[in-house]
Amino acid sequence: MPREDFDLKLNQLQSEVETLAQIVGKSINRAVDALKRRDLVASQEVINDDDYIDHKRFEIEERCADMIATQQPMAGDLRAIIALLHIVVELERMGDYAEGIAKISISMG
Repeated sequence: MPREDFDLKLNQLQSEVETLAQIVGKSINRAVDALKRRDLVASQEVINDDDYIDHKRFEIEERCADMIATQQPMAGDLRAIIALLHIVVELERMGDYAEGIAKISISMG
């Protein structure tokens, strides 16, 4: 694969991670807001949205692993891919926290 294709794929991965970060941030805000308002419907939506976050994490991880295996990136590029891997793990965990807040909201009624 030419260098341009590699750079394009890396940029796409970075964009997807940024998008996932925005989704997770909104999920946390919605979970806290639902808890404050005791909104059970919004809480359930946050719980349902966590499945999407989980799916995106594994999808991004798979694409990162594929890039490492097929492109053999050097130094800076490898660090960038590994950083993306670490970031998506933390984003998924934050999504789980939002889900936990939503479950607490539901249990409180």
